[in-house]
Amino acid sequence: MGYVKKAFTWMASLLLILVIALCGFLMVGKINGGKTQLFGNEILVVLSGSMKPAFDTGSIVAIKPVPFSEIQIGDIVTFEDLDKRTITHRVIDIVDGKLITKGDANDGQDTDPVTPDRVRGKVQFTVPYIGYLINFVKSPTGMFLFLAGPGVYLIVSQVWKLLRMLKEQEQASKSQVE
Repeated sequence: MGYVKKAFTWMASLLLILVIALCGFLMVGKINGGKTQLFGNEILVVLSGSMKPAFDTGSIVAIKPVPFSEIQIGDIVTFEDLDKRTITHRVIDIVDGKLITKGDANDGQDTDPVTPDRVRGKVQFTVPYIGYLINFVKSPTGMFLFLAGPGVYLIVSQVWKLLRMLKEQEQASKSQVE
């Protein structure tokens, strides 16, 4: 029984640390004007399936600014389209100093070539499914749960310890009376 209790305590503590780290990570992103950074890479959540099978909806991509001259055919880049939406697609050609891009799951190439001033960076790595959690935590409900959850855990664990101490003290005083 003692091992189960210790394992539960370790897991709860680890979960608490992860929740606090995630909240801190997202708070820094809010302070930076919505740009979440990790090791010099901007972290973005994938919102569509246009790059399947390279990565799925709900994945995160880490993009790093690179000189336009370093971008090659086959690289996956993030850029702003003419409507200022953020797009992450693969470079399929470079014509007259402009990138021709296409989502891996799309039938045709993107309609507008990408100019150097619209490129935000090149994808360095992806992590599947974490984007769903990040989007949830950024929501009002998610933010409340992720901030209130650790707080409730801390309060309950301290009350539990206090009650246990009081019970032990009561037993000790009863044994001294006898």
